[in-house]
Amino acid sequence: MLVSNKISRTLEGPYRFIGFYFVFVGAISLFEQAWIIFSIHSVLGWFLLSSYSGVDIDTEKQLFRSFNMWFGIIKTGKWEPINKFIGLTLVSMNKVYSLYSRSNRNSTSGRKEFRVYFVNKKKRPALAAKTCKTNDEAQRCMDELAIWLHLPVYSTKH
Repeated sequence: MLVSNKISRTLEGPYRFIGFYFVFVGAISLFEQAWIIFSIHSVLGWFLLSSYSGVDIDTEKQLFRSFNMWFGIIKTGKWEPINKFIGLTLVSMNKVYSLYSRSNRNSTSGRKEFRVYFVNKKKRPALAAKTCKTNDEAQRCMDELAIWLHLPVYSTKH
């Protein structure tokens, strides 16, 4: 079975506004028949809003691939064996985005997320396998992956 998990966008947080800006300017330039501006802004907006990174896991062949999805269609990455990892662990993270103005004021936003990581031989989280919004969902996903891949689950130090 092939499991594909989206981990993060290429540009997140306030930078997504730039992608929406390019799409908006592209739409306006389409009505004005400014074809060069339309094509440039549409391609840039498409790239910013649809590019992301993730992980593919083939449970039958015991392989994984860390990939980047460019423009939402072009997937790049190399398949590697899972046996280079010794287990799975769950890590909670606070993602914080800060945007600074020219007057040195900042606007900060954040959210808590939970990630399931593969554990390397040094017993450290090495590669994110799944991103979840709640701890219960992440625990359930980690248990499923541990059963499918026959890997032990390690606890993290708090």
